[in-house]
Parts: sequence; structure tokens; C-alpha cells
Amino acid sequence: MLVQQLSHLMNQIKSVLLPGSFFEDDYVNKTKYLLSNEIDTIYLFDHSINPVSRNLGIYDLVDGVAKLNHIVNGEKNLGVCVLNVNARKFSTLFSNYICNFLEIKKFKLGIGSGDDKYETRNNYSNNFEEVINDIKSNKNFKKNNVQLFVGGNSKEKIDLVLKHSLGINQWLGTMEDFQSKFSYYKQIKNPFGELSVCLRENHFKNLDNDMFYEKIYILKDSNSEIFYKTIDNILK
Repeated sequence: MLVQQLSHLMNQIKSVLLPGSFFEDDYVNKTKYLLSNEIDTIYLFDHSINPVSRNLGIYDLVDGVAKLNHIVNGEKNLGVCVLNVNARKFSTLFSNYICNFLEIKKFKLGIGSGDDKYETRNNYSNNFEEVINDIKSNKNFKKNNVQLFVGGNSKEKIDLVLKHSLGINQWLGTMEDFQSKFSYYKQIKNPFGELSVCLRENHFKNLDNDMFYEKIYILKDSNSEIFYKTIDNILK
């Protein structure tokens, strides 16, 4: 199902991106705490090494989504921000990852082409538009109201977002960059995904309130006490 027209409340949507070591310490209770609060979506990232430090733990993406899905059981949205479509062979990308995610109702699937900022991985140079088309043609995409968004800043990515009516995600960056993405996004009549930005706690505090978007807060690796305090601060 297409994302409904954005309401005046959408700028209040707050979601979280879980850190690599999330599942190593009391993850069940931490997940239940997220369920008890006004968090829209719980996201995982796609890395094989913790982007903060190699000494810290890192979850397996598919296993992590399965664990969360068992606890959440439809009470909150789950998502990936973002899946590197070039890190696996095309067949593996779909059979082991995307097809599993498409079985989850209202899953928010972010896709990107990857870079070497945090780690160097195999690059299978999969056709990005072919990935989009195969996702959209999967019967579970519409059946389960899955959302699809793209991470990236290139003209090629923006052109594909407009062509396929997708959501757009920005990783940190500047307010000017995000305002530019907003100007593209508002051209889409019935988008299949939302406009979103991954940010730190105090990042983009002065962003125009007339811009409707999803804030995805990047959580740090921490103990449970700090985790709970961080969630409380985000929701103030």
C-alpha cells in the first residue's frame, strides 16, 4: 500500500537506529522499553564490523531482525537503514535478506550502494534499479505494506527516487542538504517510503518545523542505564 499523504504530525515521528552491541546486554528489556514509548520504528544497520570500534560487538542483521520481530510482534515497525545492495551476490541479497524482510508487515526497507567509510566489503556491483524493481514486484511488498527508501546523495539516486516514488534518507549531513532532499521529495505524489534523516541527539535542532520527516536517532553503544536515559532524552 502506498504511504498516505503526509500529515501535519509527521515531523514528530521519532525512530531509533540500534548500535552494534545492542543484543549483548539485556536486549529483551531494552526492546520492551522501546515498545512502551512513542518510538515509531526500530532500525538495524548493515555492517559486519562495528562502525565505532572493532573491539565492540556487532549483530548479524538477519538474526537481529528476527529477534526483534519475535519481541515486537507487530507493536512497532521494524526496518533496516540501510541495506548495502552491493555487499552480496544478487541471488543471496534476495534469498537471505530482502525476501525475509518483505515477509514482515510494515517493514521499512532502506537500500544503498555502500561505501568504504567504516569497512571494506566485497562489491558485487549489483544493478541498483534492478534491485528496486524486484522488490516492488515481489507480492509481499504490497501485501505487507512494506516501505522502501534510498540512502545516498548522488543525482543517480535522486533520479531513481523520483522515478520510482521512493522515500529518501540522509545520514547526518547539513540542513541545506536535507532541505534539498525535501524539495525533491515533495514532488512525489504517493511515495512508497518516507523522508528521513539519521541524526545524533542534538543534531538538526533548528530544522524548519514545516518540513515533515522521520527523525532516526543513532544510538551509541552503551550500558542499559545510559540506553534508557538516551531514549528519555530523545522523547522530551
